[in-house]
Amino acid sequence: MAEEEKKTKGKILVVDDSEDIRMLLNLKLKKAGYEVVLANDGMQALEKVDENPDLQLIILDVMMPVMNGVQVMKYLLDKIDKKGVGNGDGESEEKSGKEEDEEQKNERPPLKICFCTAKTDPKQINLAIQAGAHDYITKPIDESILLQKIDRLMGQDNAQMFAIMPCDLEITIREHLKEKPSKMTELSEVHAKIETGFFIPDGSEITVDSTKLNELFKVEVNLKGAVIFSEKLGPDLYSIELTFQGLTEDDRTEIRSVTTTKRELKDLDEEEEGEGEGEEASEG
Repeated sequence: MAEEEKKTKGKILVVDDSEDIRMLLNLKLKKAGYEVVLANDGMQALEKVDENPDLQLIILDVMMPVMNGVQVMKYLLDKIDKKGVGNGDGESEEKSGKEEDEEQKNERPPLKICFCTAKTDPKQINLAIQAGAHDYITKPIDESILLQKIDRLMGQDNAQMFAIMPCDLEITIREHLKEKPSKMTELSEVHAKIETGFFIPDGSEITVDSTKLNELFKVEVNLKGAVIFSEKLGPDLYSIELTFQGLTEDDRTEIRSVTTTKRELKDLDEEEEGEGEGEEASEG
């Protein structure tokens, strides 16, 4: 029984100078099955990393006294890169097989950084990502977005429980009609991935329209969701993931009927071109 209680989904370090935020994240993450270590500033965070070689993720406040979040992250990543192991002392003497086994046990798992910031300024968020962060969450913290992001970063992505279908569909985002059309690259009954030429902040609620999906379902499809993940792929290209909100069970059933039967979903003109090429080849 005791051994079962010790099993967790992984260990996370929370670094924030606000006790309220630390306690909130500690409560939510423990309830979700994670082991949590707390630090109230950058210097204490560095100590906790040395003491816990099995850390997998750091949730790091951007604005802190003494050392801000970006400074802490750069110092940690540089230190880990040079050291290579969590508790190693850098000695280069020959080691016995037993010592090598112990060293392998002490090797630090890939350490990911998730910034936590009260600001939703896209420029600051982009700077944090460019500095080396893997993701970010904004304050006030949305619990559902928080847990989906953490599960993703910790390799516990629940979306993998559902059939996921690759797509190549032109879409419009109702809240950004003045922008150029975007593209849907992935669809399941709980989420979608899209590529846009513009940034959409996490937590934004958007509605995706697709002519192809309207034709397929024979009704107007309004895929409403909240953005949970944004990644900059290039100067004017972003990968956005949204989790659907307000879909009825009938809606999910319709989507499931497509994602479980089709290998891929493309726009009509692309499918017709592919069929035409196939017919030409058969005639030849």
